[in-house]
Amino acid sequence: MDNESLFHWAGEQLGALIRTVVDGLAWLLTHLSEALGGFYAGLRDTLGIGDSTASLVILVLGVLILIAGLRRLLALRLISGIVVTALGVVLLSWLIG
Repeated sequence: MDNESLFHWAGEQLGALIRTVVDGLAWLLTHLSEALGGFYAGLRDTLGIGDSTASLVILVLGVLILIAGLRRLLALRLISGIVVTALGVVLLSWLIG
């Protein structure tokens, strides 16, 4: 009888621990999702772009191309730096405009 109550208690404690971990992770992911959604909504409203996933992908791609062009300019690769930077600016201006 004592073994059954011991294992029953241990099972309850393990279940409570798992429940606490799952609830904590759900809370964290919910608030993280809300924070990222608010950030993207503010960015989207400021830039005047659509709320589709394609707009977000094009925005990230344009910023990465622009950064790559600026890194080339800083490395004194002037011609390729100007071309890549211009490509990034054209992509972002197409998206924003």
